[in-house]
Amino acid sequence: MAPRIVDKEAKKNQIIQAALQVFAKNGIAKSKMIDIANAAGVGKGTIYEYFRSKEEIFAEAYNTFFADMKESLITHIAEVDDPVEKLNLLSNLSFSFLDSESRDFAAVMMDFWAEGVRTKNDEMLEIVNLKRTYTEYRTLISQIVREGIQKGIFKKVDVDSYSAILIAALDGILLQTIIDPNIINLVNVEKTLSETLISGLKK
Repeated sequence: MAPRIVDKEAKKNQIIQAALQVFAKNGIAKSKMIDIANAAGVGKGTIYEYFRSKEEIFAEAYNTFFADMKESLITHIAEVDDPVEKLNLLSNLSFSFLDSESRDFAAVMMDFWAEGVRTKNDEMLEIVNLKRTYTEYRTLISQIVREGIQKGIFKKVDVDSYSAILIAALDGILLQTIIDPNIINLVNVEKTLSETLISGLKK
């Protein structure tokens, strides 16, 4: 009988998805590797063939999520020339990541980061490196706004401040949807954000 071929990437993703469910249910602090193994339907020994710790599992999920989001943003924005359209596209893509699955992940991410702060766990804080994530996001927005100013399309504004404000708005919306998905109408919020924060930049 031929040995069964194991799709390692599929198995790894299976473990990651199970871990996120366990984290969402139990919280990071109370989650154990055996809980994740049981949820994934694998043996405890098997899970250690892929990951050394729950922190490493989350790191893989976090890095994959934000790498996919960043790649999607950069790829789509590169396809348009109008700075206004670029900002609207950035907003649209950001809202597309506010589905229920992404909200659940964001809630786990916040719990992971908070646990790192509470326990002063440098490994956890390095994994959820919000400073790096925000810096990359601000840089992307700033580049678009500077382009709009140089082309005479946007008013002259403090680019760094504008970038921080736009991110704060998007972050605040995410936080509200985590607390209560039905608290706001995302379609109306996205439209209003475009009409104020983005269109308000135009001369």
